[in-house]
Amino acid sequence: MECTHKKFAKETIEKEIFDLKFRHKTDVCKDCGAYLRGKEFEKDYMHWLKRIYKKRRDKFQVQCSFSNNLLKCADSFLEDYPGISHTVLMRLLVTVYVNVVDVNEKLASKFDSLLDSEIYDSFLNDKDKKKINIQFKPKMMLDLVAISEVTDMRPYQIAEQGALKMMSAITSQDKKLKEFWEKEIRSYLEIFLKAA
Repeated sequence: MECTHKKFAKETIEKEIFDLKFRHKTDVCKDCGAYLRGKEFEKDYMHWLKRIYKKRRDKFQVQCSFSNNLLKCADSFLEDYPGISHTVLMRLLVTVYVNVVDVNEKLASKFDSLLDSEIYDSFLNDKDKKKINIQFKPKMMLDLVAISEVTDMRPYQIAEQGALKMMSAITSQDKKLKEFWEKEIRSYLEIFLKAA
C-alpha cells in the first residue's frame, strides 16, 4: 500500500506467514496504518525466514501430485544428469518457469501458444499419480505465496502447473516447441541442473 501521509511513529508490526509471526519495529503511518518496508525490514525478514527454514523446513514445502507417466518421462530426461532426483528436477522446473517464463509476458504467451496440449492434458488428467513433496528456499516460497495471492491458486497448484508445462515442453516432439525450448529456456535449466 502506498502512503503519502506525513505523520509516522515507530511501532512494532506483526507480519504473518506460514502460520508464524514476524515482528519488526518500523515507521507506521498514523493516518492509514501503512508501514515502511525498507532495506532493514527486508534484511531482518529474510534472516528470520532463513532461521525458520533451518528449523521448520516443512513450512517451505508444497505437496504436488504428478502422473507416473510424467515421472517416467522425467527419469528419461534425468539419464543425462545422474544423481538428480525427481524432487530436485521438479523444483528446478518450477523455479525456471516462475522466474524466467512466467515473469516475461511475451515469452509466456509464446510458450503457451506452442505448448503441446495433448501431452500436457495427458499429464494433467492421468489418474495414476504419485505425491511428491517439493521443498523451496525461502525466497522462492515467498514468490509462490505472492503469485497465489494474485491468482487465487494455491502454491502447490502453481508448482504443479509450472512443472507440467515444462515437462510437456521437454517431452514434446513438435519442431517449433523444441526450437523454442532450446533457444529460450533450456540454458536456464542446464545452469540449475549443473549446480544441483
